[in-house]
Amino acid sequence: MTFWIKVLLLSRVDERLLRMTSPQFASFEYLASADLIVDRVYRSGTSGGLGDEPLSKLLPVRNLGGFRPHGRPTRLVALYTSGKQPDWPDALDPFTGTFLYYGDNRWPGQELHGTSGNRLLRSVFEWTHTDACARLNVPPFLLFDNPGTGGRDVRFRGLLAPGSDRLGSEEDLVAIWRTTRGERFQNYRARFTVLAVPCISRAWIDQLIAGDVMSAHCPAPWRA
Repeated sequence: MTFWIKVLLLSRVDERLLRMTSPQFASFEYLASADLIVDRVYRSGTSGGLGDEPLSKLLPVRNLGGFRPHGRPTRLVALYTSGKQPDWPDALDPFTGTFLYYGDNRWPGQELHGTSGNRLLRSVFEWTHTDACARLNVPPFLLFDNPGTGGRDVRFRGLLAPGSDRLGSEEDLVAIWRTTRGERFQNYRARFTVLAVPCISRAWIDQLIAGDVMSAHCPAPWRA
């Protein structure tokens, strides 16, 4: 084996090791025990099938869709946006910490609350604006997006709470009209706040799954 082939092979090994150990990446093999760290990329598998999808390995949620809730009643929600749908431009404002997200009634043919995602939005925003007791029903929303690193990789963007202190209760969840193929229909436009929580511990995730939201591992901003 020539010197340069050895160097090339070593560089490839080093790159793989870097992606496994770098704070910016979490390897597919270790997702089930990983903490969620803001802006960390969680790597997909390499088998070439739907089983490569990393979100269902990180959390007990399905491997498709924008809304991916867990539990009945809902104990947590993984919220995924590809950022690639110009008709539904989900957007994170890094200056205000506000995240704009569109519901999942995106085609004509059913009413506003005909989808599970929109029914969930309606419920959590009602609870948010009722009282402290009702707010205990609001599940944590964990935001992920497409980092553009290839495969089915996802990036964690933060812990979301419904609503915004910049908006009134009539403005943070709004039913909007759209027209597709000459047919009108409604969908939700929702605004969330990204809380100042840089890391979601695996311990809190495990306790959320067990139904203990306000455990000792609950982040202080969510408790507040």
